[in-house]
Amino acid sequence: MECRRVWPWLPLVEDGGLGAWRRWRLRSHLRGCAGCAAKLEEMRAMRAAVREKLTYHAAPPALAARVGAALAREAVPMHARRFHWPGLPSGGVSLLGSGATGALAGVALMLLVQGNGAGGPSALDTVIDSHVRSMMADHLTDVQTSDRHTVKPWLSAHIDVSPPVKELAAQGFPLVGGRLDYVDGHPAAVVVYRSDRHVINLFAWAAPGQADAPMRTEARQGFNVVTWRAGGLAFTAVSDVEPNRLMAFARDVAGGAG
Repeated sequence: MECRRVWPWLPLVEDGGLGAWRRWRLRSHLRGCAGCAAKLEEMRAMRAAVREKLTYHAAPPALAARVGAALAREAVPMHARRFHWPGLPSGGVSLLGSGATGALAGVALMLLVQGNGAGGPSALDTVIDSHVRSMMADHLTDVQTSDRHTVKPWLSAHIDVSPPVKELAAQGFPLVGGRLDYVDGHPAAVVVYRSDRHVINLFAWAAPGQADAPMRTEARQGFNVVTWRAGGLAFTAVSDVEPNRLMAFARDVAGGAG
């Protein structure tokens, strides 16, 4: 990874502004780059010096009152707010209006919802972050065993999801164990395998009312991903193995009983 791509991340380390994937990439880069590691230490030393020598002053009462008033306005429920659009009366448009005004308000609400959704992490991003965290935080498994007859009952006892747990060592994917996780706010079962030195996390969570979907592969944040739905469950396999290798793994998981 090039140093110039790492530099913008350095100031965010202490602020917790990096996601799990970027933290992992940065950590890997710093292990082999003395220059960037030194730059990070310089930033930390400068921050410590500023904190030590900077004088602090209490905010004037008037400023504190203005900040409090601004926070109170932000706390007003969305349905009670009024939105101002160019060319409309200064009174604004109420989201509870009717007729043409109500239609315009509906468009405004749709745009707001779409804007908010675009900024949040997708389920796939959540899965990848969890994959990275599992390797960084030494929390790859809650139950560590290569015996499927131990992993599957353990998962079933702790979560209302019963994913297939297969012994695929003969295919080159030895079972490592399983753990519990969350995907997009929903509890998920994770079955962990290896392919040589690579970790494969297989996530499964309930997808009630959703039709089965064929396997789809893509690359995201430097990892390969295979997603599909079957039998009321959503599946995502994520790893840094080659795409064809991960697809072969997914097909082995999906084929037959488990």
